[in-house]
Formats: sequence, structure tokens, C-alpha cells
Amino acid sequence: MNNNCWLPQCEYYDSSETWQDYENSLYAIFRADFIEDYPQFEGKDVKIRFHPIENNKEEAFYHVTCQDYLKDGNRVPDFRRCERIRWVRAFIENYQCDPSQCTDCDGIKVWEKSYKSNKRVHLLFEEERYIVVLERRKNYCLLITAFYIEHDHTLSKKVKEYEQYTNECS
Repeated sequence: MNNNCWLPQCEYYDSSETWQDYENSLYAIFRADFIEDYPQFEGKDVKIRFHPIENNKEEAFYHVTCQDYLKDGNRVPDFRRCERIRWVRAFIENYQCDPSQCTDCDGIKVWEKSYKSNKRVHLLFEEERYIVVLERRKNYCLLITAFYIEHDHTLSKKVKEYEQYTNECS
């Protein structure tokens, strides 16, 4: 893990701090990366969903730090997402990395999928099992989610989506 030239270190939870302190430090990183400044993807600002706001934090923050395990809208913290909070912006800014410049890295796999009337761009770093999803809008891109891929079958499914996309574009 973290054997390449651009991937930031993880932000691990220190059991000597409170959950609230950890969450606040994660939010400070998120705020700096997506509210005070915007990353760009293909020349367009990447913006976030602000509403609904919970605990004075934007919805997008919870999409990159929590998971809805029961698919009932009740999000709970996901430590693998939390630890990788700095990776979201790094993926967006480095999706065109040169694999020859890094060790143990085949680069970021990038593909599009239709979702309703929009196109979603998937940025997958297979070796790190991490994915960022953006949605193309007319004048900007919207951050949808980012997460660590826990299960092998989910990772295989994502790689197959990428391969199918690249075969169709060839």
C-alpha cells in the first residue's frame, strides 16, 4: 500500500482520541479539499452535494466516510473510507498518472457508465482496491462517492466493467 509517488498516507483513527475529534479532523481535510478549493477533472471543477446537511456537515462528506450497510439511508462510519479521506482529491488530480513512474502500480482505470440521464466516471486504482465516482454535469463534475472495495467479487465486477468499456471504445 502507498507504494506510488502521489498517493497520500492514510488518516488512521487513534484510539486515544474521541470519535468526534477524529471526525472533525477528517472533515477539516474534506473541507479544505472540496469546499475551500475545488479539484479539477478534465478542466472542470469537481463540486459536492451540500444538502441535506447533518451535524453541520455536507452530504458528500458522509458519502466518502460512511456506508449505508442496510440501504435504508442510515449511514454509519466506515473506517476504510475515513482513513482514505485524502485519497479522494488525489485520485481526481492524478487519474492520468504514469504507471512507469510508480512501483507496483498499473495506473488508474477510468471508464464511464450511464446513470439516469448523466454519465458517471469511475476512477479505480485496482491495486489499492479504491474507487472514486464522479458525475459529469454541463459546467462541472459532481463527486458522487468514494470507497474501499472490500470484497473480491466487487473488485472483479468493477474490473470487468472497465474492460468492457475499453473494448467498446476500441
